[in-house]
Amino acid sequence: MQRMAHADAVSYWMSASIPNDQFLLYCFADPGMDLDGCAIQLWARARAVPDLNLRIVDVPGALDHPYWVDAPARAEQVVVHTGSHTWQSCLDVLGATMREQLAPTEAAWRLHLFGPVADAPRAGRDAVVVVLQIVHALGDGRRTAQIARELFDAPADVPVPIRLRSDVLTRGLAAAGGVARMPWQMAAVATGGVRSYRLARHEEATRRADRSSPGGYALSSVNVGPDDDRSLRVITVDRAELTGGGASSVTTAALTLLSVALPRLLGDPPSVGVELTVGRVPDGLARNNFGNVSVDLALDVDDLGDRARQISLRIDDARRHATRAAAAVARQAEMSAPAFLTRWGTTRFDTSRKPAQVTGNTVVSSVNRGPADLRLGAGTVVFSAGFPALSPVQGLTHGIHGLGDTVAISVTTSPAVLGSAELDRYVEDLRSAIAVVGASVSTG
Repeated sequence: MQRMAHADAVSYWMSASIPNDQFLLYCFADPGMDLDGCAIQLWARARAVPDLNLRIVDVPGALDHPYWVDAPARAEQVVVHTGSHTWQSCLDVLGATMREQLAPTEAAWRLHLFGPVADAPRAGRDAVVVVLQIVHALGDGRRTAQIARELFDAPADVPVPIRLRSDVLTRGLAAAGGVARMPWQMAAVATGGVRSYRLARHEEATRRADRSSPGGYALSSVNVGPDDDRSLRVITVDRAELTGGGASSVTTAALTLLSVALPRLLGDPPSVGVELTVGRVPDGLARNNFGNVSVDLALDVDDLGDRARQISLRIDDARRHATRAAAAVARQAEMSAPAFLTRWGTTRFDTSRKPAQVTGNTVVSSVNRGPADLRLGAGTVVFSAGFPALSPVQGLTHGIHGLGDTVAISVTTSPAVLGSAELDRYVEDLRSAIAVVGASVSTG
């Protein structure tokens, strides 16, 4: 068994209030076998991936963080969605499936197989779509992409050794260890809090003198709570077309793309910002090593080449701001808190309370999922997509996922936020902006 790191425990506990399962989509050209054959092969491979043979055990009274324990991958964790699908009907079924969040004390992942998909982008006929649904506590975007890569690369006949332990014994040992840690944890929280306060006061004075520091944004029409339904769309584009042949990073080009299409959707506000997820240096045993930063989309800059450069600078500034000393000390103090205090804090989170401002009008998650060398049977992967979770004040999110030379731009929302016609118009605006942005960043 392994004690869950602070960030992973928070992700798990918060999922009770804000569902945060991740859905990693991989589209394969005709794999040369039926879906049942694909399911058998993937289940056998999952048995050889250590991270896919885990589940969570809670500790009584939250006296300690939950624990990861061994749990053999089961065949029923691979779900086959039978019947012929169009690409959009596949996304519609997946959107409905997102209602069914995982219970990680029973299983921390599930695979969904769709096929044949007749008109999947770039795949031709008879594509198979594989979606890895996985609890966020098991990993951030980078780690879950690596887990998926291990799944598709794993041998089908070498299961990971499983060391089963009684849940009663696990809970008892964990509770005792948690109680023993409490004195030094409380001391660390107090010390770290004082240091963080002093550093924050110094940095606040510096921030006031820095007019470029990120601020909040007024609530827009998409900063509302979703219902239980999800609407999904995906655009695929060549990396070189989006980035102007490499003159810009994928993330910068994607945010520039949003700077063109998003204001039109929101009624041309004076400013628009995004909440961008950025990776942090791995911290010990934590599986989630990321934070969200505010990035302004520089609507005041008319030339798109200049705007892209401004957005790139603002991304860099936001990353530096997130690594400032006070924030690092505050995170360390938070990580030192006894588990029961952290658990209590997550239960006090009020999802009905609306802030006066938001860090960004939409959330953007951008992950490079590596080379396009994954295989399923005889089929090769053609692209990968992802769908960042919605929240009470974020009713529209975007996923930017690269695999090989293809980038998938995904849009996730809810009918309670955007109707189908409005969503389709927005996606068309994104498509129309791709050529303009690609040309602008290549000449900038």
